[in-house]
Amino acid sequence: MAAPVLPPAKRKKEGPPRLETSPLLPVAAAGWSALPPDLVRHVADSLLATNDLDFYMDFRAVCSGWRAATDDPRSDATDPRFRPRRWIVLDEVFQSQGKMLLLNTDSGRFLHRELPLLNDHHVVATTRNGYLVLADKSPPHAVNVLNPLTRVVIRFVAPVPPKVGSAAVVFFDDSSPTLTLFCDSSHNVYTADLSDIGFDVLEGPGPEAEYDFFRKTVLAGVYADIEPAFHGVLDDLCSLLMSGDVAKFFPGGLPDATDLKWFPVGLGKHMLLVVNAEGSIFVLKKNIQIGKLVALDSISNYAIFMGLQRCLAVDAEKFPGIEANCVYYIENLGSSAHICKCNIKNRKVERISEAADFVKHGKQFVLVADRPLTIIHLLSSYTINIPDSQMALQQIP
Repeated sequence: MAAPVLPPAKRKKEGPPRLETSPLLPVAAAGWSALPPDLVRHVADSLLATNDLDFYMDFRAVCSGWRAATDDPRSDATDPRFRPRRWIVLDEVFQSQGKMLLLNTDSGRFLHRELPLLNDHHVVATTRNGYLVLADKSPPHAVNVLNPLTRVVIRFVAPVPPKVGSAAVVFFDDSSPTLTLFCDSSHNVYTADLSDIGFDVLEGPGPEAEYDFFRKTVLAGVYADIEPAFHGVLDDLCSLLMSGDVAKFFPGGLPDATDLKWFPVGLGKHMLLVVNAEGSIFVLKKNIQIGKLVALDSISNYAIFMGLQRCLAVDAEKFPGIEANCVYYIENLGSSAHICKCNIKNRKVERISEAADFVKHGKQFVLVADRPLTIIHLLSSYTINIPDSQMALQQIP
């Protein structure tokens, strides 16, 4: 029998020459956990670059391979890559038990964070970059500094000093943290390193203006945001403020020091001074050539929020509804308050709402609840109040 004749084979078309295949090809079959470690680290580093530390922690939790390829924040709580930057903790009116609402003022991202540690500690203060200063509920009330994004705790030996307020800052000098706390009633400033058995005290009352300036730079985040080389600029601004150089910007003069409200604020690498005298707003900068303060007519795409207690600057492009080159400030009417907006260039001032935005309950201003809240209300609420230290409240007889 003759062998069957097979049909001619179809000639396979020649494609372009292929590059040498890499070990990545089997990934689809093996799953995401088989990604090469260098690629995993590259993705993780991109999250650290934008300070999305909560995303970084979620990323490491995917599988053991990804954890092995990335660094654990718990291995070194002082590592600068794992420090929160430009985060603020929105105040207690927005909190629930064991939870806090944070906002990244660089990116405009909100984060509702569950923090079980809050149930077992007193909240003493929050720092401008997002750290929470906690105290053990049981004596001697040792200090703990919580990073809410990584949930890593820096434990200090020293107990919380009595009657400290809610202003605080964490400094990192050669990666060793130092905690600074303020007491408004005595003007004392307390500092402690990790291993100190107690806080060192810079006793008051010193010059009230100097204490006030230092406290405001901490609350405005200036000391947390800038390089140490710029601290000299802050000293210059403080000197010019106390010299009375600000009065020249107000034709009617400043009959009383209480008429002037001011805050230092950092805009990029520039140190500015925002002043408000009865609704007249100026953003000032030191002119190095003449050694005097000069008024700016533009802060580019930034907006400044200036309250009764705190001040911060944000990139208006990241916050829809916020107008650039404006200062949003609080008009205090005693039992109520309005949010006002001043355009730096044309000096136009207007209220955000006809009705009051805040009403006073006790010592605090609270937002009027019968209207939708905007990002302007949230940021203004952050600047108008500072929550009392839970530790200090426990000490009140």
